[in-house]
Amino acid sequence: MSLSSQSNAGRAGDLPVLQVAMVGHAFMGRAHGNAYRQANHFFDLPFQVVPAVIVGRDQARADAAAHKLGFARATTDLAAVLADPAIQIVDVATPNDSHYEIAMAALRAKKHVLCEKPLAMTVAQCKEMAALAKKQKVRVGLWHNYRRAPATRLAAQMVARGDLGAIRQVRAVYLQDWLSDGSVPASWRTSKKTCGSGAHGDLNAHLIDLTRALTGLEFESVCAVQQTFTKERPDGNGGKAKVDVDDAFCFLAKFKGGAIGTYEATRTAPGRKNHNCIEISGEKGSLRWNLERLNELEFFSFADARDGQGFRTILCMDSVHPYAPNWWPDGHMIGYEHTFVHHLVDFVRALHSGEPFAPDFADGVAVQCVLEAALQAAKKGTWVKVPK
Repeated sequence: MSLSSQSNAGRAGDLPVLQVAMVGHAFMGRAHGNAYRQANHFFDLPFQVVPAVIVGRDQARADAAAHKLGFARATTDLAAVLADPAIQIVDVATPNDSHYEIAMAALRAKKHVLCEKPLAMTVAQCKEMAALAKKQKVRVGLWHNYRRAPATRLAAQMVARGDLGAIRQVRAVYLQDWLSDGSVPASWRTSKKTCGSGAHGDLNAHLIDLTRALTGLEFESVCAVQQTFTKERPDGNGGKAKVDVDDAFCFLAKFKGGAIGTYEATRTAPGRKNHNCIEISGEKGSLRWNLERLNELEFFSFADARDGQGFRTILCMDSVHPYAPNWWPDGHMIGYEHTFVHHLVDFVRALHSGEPFAPDFADGVAVQCVLEAALQAAKKGTWVKVPK
């Protein structure tokens, strides 16, 4: 649904206003909140994005977050926010187990929805969300922000124009170390009830989405192994809490068309803080990207002169690179937070133009299908087909 002809609730300067309600205000809320404050300052947009209200569980904490993140007000009454016709976008920035309930309520209220990843706890929930979004004729997006680093967007362009030739292999790892120490307390991220899975859903979800975004490949079947190294963690009250999700999860993948892939996600790799790395090999060349050096894209091509062949590093911060011209002079770095700004910018432009936006909830279904198939494969000890 295009908003280009809609009458909005107010105006900032000459632009119609898009008012945003954000549910949740912790780590992801901070990242999203920064995007709402920065988008119009650095990009020419068809709307003025207004961070209108934060919805939280505790009024005092929500008030403090609204003040800090630049939202006009805070509330604990989600129903009232969804009933407010002035709110056009609802951003779901809460733990995994609440995505479905909040997003479905927002969709029933005919709000546009941005949702954190993974989209929901099950494929069935994801399908319901995608179907309702389509029925309500609203626009939806999934915060897979790593698609929108200048380097990853350039990588997708290079693959699409044939610089690598036919894709043969994908190697992807997402390594962190924050759960290496068994004394680290339990949290919602170590409980199956609230997160669904551990490193798999938290980190492999990103690798799966990046693979689809950069290569266009679709997963056909997977086999997997998982391990929980620390079975219990301090619960914060002097006791112990059971850990019932994986600390590390590895899987192999076969893609439609014949390519293959290897995937590893762990939160117990000492020294690795946020090592999100994907390498794509084709018949004519390869490319590699690592979040810890997010402005760089490594590229190899057999088309280079024989005496000059080798991986070369493209610093993706020149005016010819995606998003880069909107920030600083050539070669000046941007960071993690900018990927969220780019995500929001593209979503707002899609609202105006009516053009497709990805990843949407259908992409969320596709990612969840791979996640669930890999979980089944690890349990069964065999290859499992990924449902269409």
